[in-house]
Amino acid sequence: MLLKGDLFFLFKYGIFFVYAIFIAVYLIILHYLPGKSGDLVMRLLVFADPAAMGLFFMGAVILLEKSQRVNCSLAVSPVTGRAYLLSKSISFMLAGLLVGMIIAFGSGHSLSIFALIGLAGASFLFSTWGLLIATKARSLNQFIILSLPVEILISGPAFFFPFGKLTHPVWLLHPGQAAMRLLFLTGSAGTEALTAFNPAAPAGSGIIAALTPAYALLVEKLLPLLSLLIWNLILFFLAKKAVDKMFKSLGGAEL
Repeated sequence: MLLKGDLFFLFKYGIFFVYAIFIAVYLIILHYLPGKSGDLVMRLLVFADPAAMGLFFMGAVILLEKSQRVNCSLAVSPVTGRAYLLSKSISFMLAGLLVGMIIAFGSGHSLSIFALIGLAGASFLFSTWGLLIATKARSLNQFIILSLPVEILISGPAFFFPFGKLTHPVWLLHPGQAAMRLLFLTGSAGTEALTAFNPAAPAGSGIIAALTPAYALLVEKLLPLLSLLIWNLILFFLAKKAVDKMFKSLGGAEL
């Protein structure tokens, strides 16, 4: 019920309409890019926008609910902080997946199952972090100021990877890098897109190059998935504590 309400909320307040305009603009841009370059740009766009949708809009959603006293009603209902957090994050994750797939397939490209998992994991991560910040923000300006460093810290190192930079295995510990590597782990199409702007870039992330190609590819899939899962669990735990605290402090006094 909560998830259905949050998805309707995104539709009611025009977030889907805004992204319909963004999709149209992105598809026009990708239409005029050649195959390999277009594939690379498509993956970068999917990471930069649909994946980060929750971080962009979560502050507006939570602050609007605060102003409308929606949280006061939820606080005295059987709804738990865990259910509230899951509903918000999953709604943005589903929206991000939908927008990402439309951009990919509408531009004549494709996303593998690992790319979709990377998109879903990144979207959940951004959304959860956005909710964590929104529970502490008192205004939209404050939310933007607090969320900007998070956007830079997650996205900055990730955008170096497609150009053959920051490819050392230690960067798998970075959630943005883990998600970006999954987005580019798409077989031959992903390898071509990866090397489109940098012919010297490694074919894949180059992890454990001394191992057999099959086993190295398995590790390249497993480690980013594991890293993204751990980061999502950590952020989920921190955001749940923040939501519980927000519910207990409604009305001006902390219970």
